[in-house]
Amino acid sequence: MNIEINLLPEELRPRPPIETRTLLVIVLVLALAGGCYLSYQAKSDAEAGIADLENDIAAVNQQIDTITRDAQGLTSSISKLETATKNYESFVASRVIWGDALERAYSHIPKGVTISALTQNGDTLEVAGTASTYSAVTSYGRALDRDTRFTLTGWPTLDSATFLLTLKVAPGGGR
Repeated sequence: MNIEINLLPEELRPRPPIETRTLLVIVLVLALAGGCYLSYQAKSDAEAGIADLENDIAAVNQQIDTITRDAQGLTSSISKLETATKNYESFVASRVIWGDALERAYSHIPKGVTISALTQNGDTLEVAGTASTYSAVTSYGRALDRDTRFTLTGWPTLDSATFLLTLKVAPGGGR
C-alpha cells in the first residue's frame, strides 16, 4: 500500500494541464459544432437531391410528351391502315372472280349442250352455244339458277340449234 502525503499548500500543488470543467465545455462546443456541420451537410445534400429530382422529372415529362405525340401518330396510322384494310376487303368481296365463275358454268353442262362462247359484260355472263333440244337448254339454265353464284335473268332463247342464256354473277364468282 502506498500512501501519499502532500504538505504543499493548494496553490503550489501540481494541477492537471486542463480542468475537467473546461474540458467538458470544449468537448460540448466541439460536439455542437460537429452536429451543426452534419446538419448543414445533410440539408445541402437534400437540396441538391431535390434539384436533381426536379431536373429528372422535367426530362421524364419531356419524354412523356414525345412518346404521347408518337403514340397519337401511331394510333392515326393504325386507324388509316384499318380503314384501308376494310376498303380492300370490301373491294375483294365485291369483285367477281371470273375464272371460278366460268369453271362453275362449265361444270353444270348437261348432255346435248355445247358451249361456243362465254361473254362477260359487267357482272353478267352470256352463255352461247348449241343444244339438241329446248329442254336441254332449260335444264342447263335451271342448274345454273340453282347455283348460289348465278341468277338467270331471263328465259333462254333457242333459234334452231343455238341458244343464249344471260346470267347475273354474284360477287366472288365461283367461290
